[in-house]
Amino acid sequence: MKKIFSIILASIAMTSCVDTVILPDNKTVDDDFWQKKTEVDALVAAAYAQLRDATAIRNMIVWGDFRSDELVVTSTLPASAAYKTALAQIYSLNIDTENSFTSWYPFYSAINYCNLVLQKAEGVIAVDPDYMKGDYDANKAQMLALRAFCYFYLTRVFHDIPVTPAAYLNSSDDFNAPQANPDSVLTMCINDLKEASKYAISGSTYGDWRDKGYLNQDGINAILADIYLWRASINRDVSDYEECVAYCDKVIKAKKEAYELNPIHHRPGTEDVVKDYYLSDYDDMYDELFGQSGQNADESIFELQFRSSNVTNSSLDQMYFRYNNSSSNGFGYLKASTKFGTVDATGNGVWNNAVDQRLFEYVYDATGNVEQFGVRKFVATVSAGVNNTAESKVDTRSSVYQNWIFYRLTDVMLMKAEALVQLYNLGGKVEGDTRNEEAFAICKFINDRALSDANKASYALKYSIYREKMEELVLAERARELCFEGKRWFDLMRYNYRHTTTKADLTKKLTESYVTNSDEFLDLALRKYAVPSAMKAKIRDERYLYMPINQDEVELNSNLVQNPVYKSSSKY
Repeated sequence: MKKIFSIILASIAMTSCVDTVILPDNKTVDDDFWQKKTEVDALVAAAYAQLRDATAIRNMIVWGDFRSDELVVTSTLPASAAYKTALAQIYSLNIDTENSFTSWYPFYSAINYCNLVLQKAEGVIAVDPDYMKGDYDANKAQMLALRAFCYFYLTRVFHDIPVTPAAYLNSSDDFNAPQANPDSVLTMCINDLKEASKYAISGSTYGDWRDKGYLNQDGINAILADIYLWRASINRDVSDYEECVAYCDKVIKAKKEAYELNPIHHRPGTEDVVKDYYLSDYDDMYDELFGQSGQNADESIFELQFRSSNVTNSSLDQMYFRYNNSSSNGFGYLKASTKFGTVDATGNGVWNNAVDQRLFEYVYDATGNVEQFGVRKFVATVSAGVNNTAESKVDTRSSVYQNWIFYRLTDVMLMKAEALVQLYNLGGKVEGDTRNEEAFAICKFINDRALSDANKASYALKYSIYREKMEELVLAERARELCFEGKRWFDLMRYNYRHTTTKADLTKKLTESYVTNSDEFLDLALRKYAVPSAMKAKIRDERYLYMPINQDEVELNSNLVQNPVYKSSSKY
């Protein structure tokens, strides 16, 4: 772990090299720094800023989207494109341990900042009268929550991960943190999030970007719902699914109340309709969530702030828009696979009709006769207009400031729907159990938002069609609603774990135990390939679902054990 934490410490103005960590007398770790509220606030902001690192955004797109059936490598990339070889490795399912996308340092850098604030901030109460116990509690909640979020993200990507005991401050610190199995990591995350929840601010405290840019009560509950859903899918555990539903309900209730109490919105009256969920309208959906004039929408929960920080989201730009961040460049590293750019009314594709507005908002040249489909979501500054299939990329702006969205309301709604379906299935589908219908109603509500009023009568989802295929419907609706937002691979992994012949064991490391992947999962995950059957042997069991640990980290930390299916490419 020395390399990771030397990078972390360098990011707070310390210097380092591969074999040693040189720690000068730096103000951010010296007690003289921790004297003012503004200094604590600066370090809290710095913790979030680590995830805006170009490596973090690039990796989250690859880990969550490219590894799934959503994305393919742009066929016209020149040989000189920096990440072309690394992406080709991942696409061919032949990843080596020096691949560029195996780096986890931005997440551990964020964790180290969280630990630093948790260790030092409380002492500021005694020296700055402007920094009170309530301020510290709010900071503590955010750092506990952000740290838990980072660990949860990492264990889904690498399975067995190091858990750092405290902030790394001195050269005498032991950087060889041992790996922990997923069960212990998830339990730690849940405990930290529940502790954070005691002190967290509400979802509309500030009235500005901080309501979405900082982890508040809604964000904490969304992460808890996500963790419980993940654990429930692997353990096939009823109580965890019930916890997922409970935390989703907390978010849904809070978002509803916040909307109805907000003075800028209409009060329910004779002409207003009270809704269970307040989502952006059909006409405003793209602009408010992803467009140049929107972001931090009412329905959003947690977004990485680029625009408010005036920081270019260069990696999103590279991956989806212009691979070298040049306005003369007309494509990103990645494009949408055919399944995400065309309509397949047979039910084997993502889009089951050509009037779903999301198809045209999220993909360039949708339904067109092209080899690959450009990703439009996040990239385009304005809505495509109603079913506009002809729009081309005309945006030549020099910088992209789009926020990266971690959680929004429809994501939480669909988590709840997924958990309800599993509870219905695990409960034996007894008469009178309405959880399947509840899950369908959620999917229909979200799907309806993407249909014009004129198209709802003909194209709205019908329960009679999906009654026995609700798990597939929820998965498909998540694919339509959340594509290219870093979700799909983890959705497919949960689906896989529910369908493996034997149940996976979260208490075991990958070197100790693993299960064979399900055929249902393989059929979906590999459908972007010309010959899916040829790829099955390369992802035959659970170990292949996780990324390798970067080789440098393994060589510098004697406690790290490499995922056994990946070939070492040691230089030493």
